[in-house]
Amino acid sequence: MAEFLYEAGQRGFRCVRIIHGKGLGSGPKGPVIKQKLWGWLRQRKNVLAFCSARPVDGGTGALYVLLGKS
Repeated sequence: MAEFLYEAGQRGFRCVRIIHGKGLGSGPKGPVIKQKLWGWLRQRKNVLAFCSARPVDGGTGALYVLLGKS
């Protein structure tokens, strides 16, 4: 994921979509990958903001990520 975000920044992309899935088989604790990804993205200096995607783009199973300069 770090390499993906780095490459996106190097190529001039300022907004990317990450599809992580909805975690429907994750059990009562909810989606594991989504929670880990949210925590990790909060720590990245080149990530300005992120939010769940529109339903047509994956809804709660995907994120839009706004990138700053790498």
